Amino acid sequence: MTTEDEAYIERLDYLLNEVKNVIQGMSQVELNWTPLATDTNSPCVLATHIAGSVGFWVHQVVGGIDVHRDRDAEFVAKAASAAELEALLDRAAQTTRNVLQNLSGDDLSQTKDVRPGQPPMSLRGAVLRSISHLGEHLGHLTLTKQLYAARDS
Repeated sequence: MTTEDEAYIERLDYLLNEVKNVIQGMSQVELNWTPLATDTNSPCVLATHIAGSVGFWVHQVVGGIDVHRDRDAEFVAKAASAAELEALLDRAAQTTRNVLQNLSGDDLSQTKDVRPGQPPMSLRGAVLRSISHLGEHLGHLTLTKQLYAARDS
């Protein structure tokens, strides 16, 4: 494992744990609540989408694992408990570690066609895309939790 791999694993582990920290202890109502009727997502949807996005960018693009992602389903997900989502995030983190720990710098420099009509992307770029996207949605999740707490103020 390279220092670069270790840094990516550390950052993704940290961000996924932060998502778990935000949703920890949320009730089923809070997990499935949205601030507005349209154009916003519940904590459940955000956590599910985060796991799906990491699965696509890291597990599939970088690791070559077909994750059979159903992105549309991520945006209608409902959760019965925070523990259910925490387990999903734990599985995503473990697979991420398994994928990244075996890559060299040369591996990360390889490119792949990710989406039709778009230029090829390096595996390093896919990991960085995942980190950036996860951080963005962690911010959305944190704000949604704050809005839920302030809804009766």
